[in-house]
Amino acid sequence: MRLRNLFLFVILLPAWNFTAAQSPQLSSEASVSLLTCGPGPEVFTYFGHSALRVTDPEIHLDRVYNYGTFDFNIPNFYGQFIKGKCYYMLSIVRFQGFAPEYIEENRFIKERELNITLPEKQKLFDLLEINYLPENRHYWYDFFMDNCSTRIRDIVIKATGNNYIWPPEPATHLTYRQLIMPYISLNTWARTGILLTLAGGADREATQQGYMFLPDHMHRLFAEARLTDGSPLCKPEVVLFEPEYPKPIGTGLVHPYFIFSLLVVASWFIALFRKMPARLVNSFYTFLFVLSGGLGLVFTYMWLFSSFTVCHANLNLAWAFPLNIILALTLWFPRAHTFNRIYGRLMSGVAILFLLTFIFWKQSIPVEGILFCLALLPGLLIQSGLKVFRNAKSKDEAN
Repeated sequence: MRLRNLFLFVILLPAWNFTAAQSPQLSSEASVSLLTCGPGPEVFTYFGHSALRVTDPEIHLDRVYNYGTFDFNIPNFYGQFIKGKCYYMLSIVRFQGFAPEYIEENRFIKERELNITLPEKQKLFDLLEINYLPENRHYWYDFFMDNCSTRIRDIVIKATGNNYIWPPEPATHLTYRQLIMPYISLNTWARTGILLTLAGGADREATQQGYMFLPDHMHRLFAEARLTDGSPLCKPEVVLFEPEYPKPIGTGLVHPYFIFSLLVVASWFIALFRKMPARLVNSFYTFLFVLSGGLGLVFTYMWLFSSFTVCHANLNLAWAFPLNIILALTLWFPRAHTFNRIYGRLMSGVAILFLLTFIFWKQSIPVEGILFCLALLPGLLIQSGLKVFRNAKSKDEAN
């Protein structure tokens, strides 16, 4: 008897798995809608969020499919994240479990129901269920090319056969860097860090399809798309939650422009003021060299060891060079005078070339990078032994 039961189990197992993988059949009352949520308080939530909602009152279905879920169970999650290997996954939750998090964080929730046929809804629902299978639900996240919004764009296009007309391409395309600027501008220090870390890959022009890595733009373009018969792809927007007093996202800290400008003024004053104590001069430029060298280590790591391709070959390395940390140490030792002079002359030339040519580069250099280079230049010229600076002599006397 046991042998016969085992035999039947083996024979019927494939059919059981196939049946278990099937999605429920949607009724004529079913709807599929795009959910768009507002920005949140953390840097990674500044850009908003997108999800798909599938509802069917006939079969008591109300699911939200969310491609923006971290999987903290992945081994060495944080180490992988730093390397740019962001392992995200598709998660499913009932809408009653999805909305409260965004309401608590005072983030709007807007819904646009897709004006597609029942067979297209069923196909989209089936594809989402297949995506949720354990072997399919994970993916390598790419902020610009493959994120929680672009996944929704792609699966809707796949389910419907792209059977609609997108708005015409804009006359002038924005770059990826320009597209994210409105979302990071209020938090000025986060903005500085992001813009300095992004390399030339972020300055490529995005197509209109590419704009949809941002939830707001996808929400807008879905609303403007038309079916082949001229009817809209989406039904009118429904605001599910609107904060009464939206909180601005930003910091109350002093603006980086002011701090970096202050460093420029202080640097040139210290370099040119003839009676400035040599120890104070060395201390100030040690700080600048350590800071720039530390940034250089970050830029180098993101280039050589990270999968974030938009951070590769960062031209800010012209001033934020890792070996500046070595100079910060050796400028205190008289025996390193020859090394300091050679390095100072070399890097002074690189810094001057950077300042004269950055406007012609394909990579956009933020104002902070220009100001920091201007602040570093006097220290490099001092180390080069340029006689214009009395401190070049004072430094040797102090050592």
